[in-house]
Amino acid sequence: MNDPRHIATSIVGAVDWQTEVSGFCRCPGESLHTHPTGKKDCRVSVDGAPTIYCFHASCAVAVATANLRLRRELNTSPWSLTLPGGRVLRNGDVLQSSGTVLPREVIQARAKAEGRDADEQLILETLKTLAERFKPELFESFRWPFAQIIADSPLLVSERDAEDQFRTWLKLWPAHCHVWIGDVYSSGKPEHRTNFRPVAEWYQIGPVMGNFTCGSSFKPGSFQRSNANCNGTRFMVIESDTLPKDEVGAIFAYLNRRLRFNLHAIIDTAGKSLHGWFDAPRTPRIEAQLKAVLTTFGCDPKLFTYSQPVRVPGAYRDGRLQRIIWLKD
Repeated sequence: MNDPRHIATSIVGAVDWQTEVSGFCRCPGESLHTHPTGKKDCRVSVDGAPTIYCFHASCAVAVATANLRLRRELNTSPWSLTLPGGRVLRNGDVLQSSGTVLPREVIQARAKAEGRDADEQLILETLKTLAERFKPELFESFRWPFAQIIADSPLLVSERDAEDQFRTWLKLWPAHCHVWIGDVYSSGKPEHRTNFRPVAEWYQIGPVMGNFTCGSSFKPGSFQRSNANCNGTRFMVIESDTLPKDEVGAIFAYLNRRLRFNLHAIIDTAGKSLHGWFDAPRTPRIEAQLKAVLTTFGCDPKLFTYSQPVRVPGAYRDGRLQRIIWLKD
């Protein structure tokens, strides 16, 4: 049978194999890079959904063309590799970061159980594994520590007082939106309608109703914070309970600079985490793929729930101000 690594090298040239199935290579669109190219900026993987991935964005078209060729040639040429210990990896299997082979039959069964297309399930499983392989380069290439985030803010907001912080954050929302602000349990009873107000009303009364909000707006008249009551206007709020503030910024930078998700604000929760407010994914497919990657990087998957409470700037947490530290101009 064909060796998939030989096919990969015929497309990208020499590969510095880091595992049996993945290694660093020269980017097919390196001449298009607008920033200096590092030795670890581009990687090729032949398992799962075979993928060439580069940290640069300017080469996207060239990389996409090379990926089409890589997947076409590997998918039409059945192959298998014998790994250390006698494990066998076939085309369509995924070699996980633990060294376990995830068989294609299991991937297909998961797709059926979750009502998802088998090819899309393969991409999700591949993305999880690629994210594990890419993590060291991610935190090295996109490093954005806490102090630098504050210094890089297009607008100087971190020292504004509580009222100014809150009103500045309200400007992220379209004027027609009904926003929820309260404590975690300020939801579910008719009297909680007062926690769901138009932006203009919140602008007048300030953050007096609680420490939390949502990345989604709600239908007028709502009194329950639920996905069913969201009206379609929302942000993607990203945080990590495991990564320190000096590391999670790399994920924000990666989303904004490489994946082109529009970053609106970064909020210091007055605890151990930061919240990045981004434009929401455009389609459920993109959202599912992004969730798979970000969860692997260490982000909290609960925040992909549209009605999940998050910290609102301008309120106090144990005497410390929840505040915006980075704000788009």
